[in-house]
Amino acid sequence: MASSSSTSNFVRLLSGDNFSFIIDKRVAEQSATIRNMLDMTRGNEHSSSAAMFTEALTNEIKFPDIKGKVLEKVCQYLTFKYRYSDEGLSERVPEFNFDLEMSLELLMAADYLDC
Repeated sequence: MASSSSTSNFVRLLSGDNFSFIIDKRVAEQSATIRNMLDMTRGNEHSSSAAMFTEALTNEIKFPDIKGKVLEKVCQYLTFKYRYSDEGLSERVPEFNFDLEMSLELLMAADYLDC
């Protein structure tokens, strides 16, 4: 697929085992790591596009060390976080469920993605 426009409202996340997830950029930016990679203003105000991450230009991020099933759950969590970010600690926020077998992989992905 050709590169996306940097003004796109969506971002493509690619897992190490070649699964692709297209999600809203605002949702993806719930991760500080992804937000920084997509930041079009990286560097100083006089810098060229060479100072930015390539991901900011293509809206595509590859995660070679994250499996598809884990990245799918990360996308679900980022959507959950985006949806309920204004709810605070109220009782209206449902529990986010995941398989315990994925715990370690999810913990490592969450740590890397800072989400």
